[in-house]
Amino acid sequence: MLMVLGVLHAGARHGYELHRILVAHGTVYADFKKPTLYHLLARLAEQGVVDLKSETGARGPRGERLVYSITARGRAMFQQLLRSVLGSYDGNNAGFQVAAGFLAWIPVREAQALLRKRCAGLRTRQAEMREAMDQHLSRTKNGAMTEQQATSRFLSADHLLSMMDAELAWMEKTMGYLEQGPRKALVAAVNSRRRVAGE
Repeated sequence: MLMVLGVLHAGARHGYELHRILVAHGTVYADFKKPTLYHLLARLAEQGVVDLKSETGARGPRGERLVYSITARGRAMFQQLLRSVLGSYDGNNAGFQVAAGFLAWIPVREAQALLRKRCAGLRTRQAEMREAMDQHLSRTKNGAMTEQQATSRFLSADHLLSMMDAELAWMEKTMGYLEQGPRKALVAAVNSRRRVAGE
């Protein structure tokens, strides 16, 4: 819903075009089916979040296509969803990946505050995971868990903790970028990516 409202926030789109944009946004939406999108759009229209009108001149048996646009209520819902996802950590990285793409649509100080709040939630979850890993290691020493079981759990948790470290580093870096304003933030982010890629 956040991605659909975000795309419509930038301008009206017909369903096919909206689907094409969603599918182009990487693995998160690679399998997003058109019927699922149209069902979501119909539901949003019923809620008064999205408006639709018929446009003539399209190819196909109907000779028309539906154009979707966001309403004032939809803009308010988008802003609420965006802030909710950016400011919390629930392990839903797909939702955060979408929200991160709309960070520049929020005032800088508020965006930084939301990211700091997410950082705090993420650090709390990391501390819980580290404590659980210590417990697993002690159970291994006591013989309550085989080495294979302990290794599997440790490696899985270590992978997740490493991903969390990367996300924390990204958020810290991004808060600094945002401080510079949209254009300078864009240049800084592009240059950083180029350095990492060795260009």
